[in-house]
Amino acid sequence: MEPQLNWLAAAHVDQLVNRALDGLPSPAVWPHPPKAAGGTVEISVRHHSTVKVRTPVILTLQEENSRTGTAFSVVLGHTARIAMPGGRYFGAAMVVNPARRTLDGIGWSRLAVNAHRTSPLVIPAQRPSAQQIFQLGLRKADGTPLFRIQV
Repeated sequence: MEPQLNWLAAAHVDQLVNRALDGLPSPAVWPHPPKAAGGTVEISVRHHSTVKVRTPVILTLQEENSRTGTAFSVVLGHTARIAMPGGRYFGAAMVVNPARRTLDGIGWSRLAVNAHRTSPLVIPAQRPSAQQIFQLGLRKADGTPLFRIQV
């Protein structure tokens, strides 16, 4: 069962990278009905990158005290505007280089969404270490990392 889940995670990451590069057809909306009056979040990812190409970023948002989250794909340098229910969230970003299959940056930040307001969120992404990749569970069924680290 475990190898199949890792294969599915790798396939899901590939789909998110492709979606980030192709663009979203419609604005992202939180997938379930709000418990509280909603607000809007404008998410930007900061990463020192000398590459001048469209670089995909996988964003994940997770409600506080929840074990599940929602993933969105964006392009580095763009701002994602997402309508969400009010509450506290944890946001994470992975900056991916699909051509070299490397994870160029990873970062996270906490966020409070206020009703009927726009909340800015900047996620600083830094180069990950091999230890961080393994701690986050970003590995294939055979235990090898899902991404290589940019050197």
